[in-house]
Amino acid sequence: MSRSRPHRWHGAEPPADHPVLVGVVPGQSAATVRQAAELAKAMGVGLVCVWVDASRTFVGEEPDGTVMTTPLDPDQDDDGHRLRVEKDMNHQLKEHLDGVDVPWLFVYTVGETARALSAVAVDHDASLIAVGPRRHGLSGWMNELVGGSVAGRLAHTQHRPVTILSAEREEHV
Repeated sequence: MSRSRPHRWHGAEPPADHPVLVGVVPGQSAATVRQAAELAKAMGVGLVCVWVDASRTFVGEEPDGTVMTTPLDPDQDDDGHRLRVEKDMNHQLKEHLDGVDVPWLFVYTVGETARALSAVAVDHDASLIAVGPRRHGLSGWMNELVGGSVAGRLAHTQHRPVTILSAEREEHV
């Protein structure tokens, strides 16, 4: 079993009401989280960046908000991999949001992506949920074919607006 303590807000204290929530993944392009940050800034709210780790399952939550999880694969390293990826994810977000004047929070959670994003949106009373486009290539197409679209599942299962952020475009000179 592994524990993930709540992370703190970065930047100024966030406006209290209705942040923008964005789904993030390790190695993701900066464009997605920066677009979500621009949206949050335009709305005058904070940004909640949520990574849903589908390789683990929820065990329980302590009164201080610490989430207890366990890997789905019994042969998976219980703490090492998750701790490294969670630390790297927080560092990646700091780099992507450097210079952006929006208070933001990183939330680590586990489970099925659409359900987990929806649950965190309820916890933070998010104004909307933003997700990036599906991954490029055959693997992204296959994931969507087998599991469906995260944005589609969100749009059909909860009352908040769902925004699909545009894919990063290469600048040609």
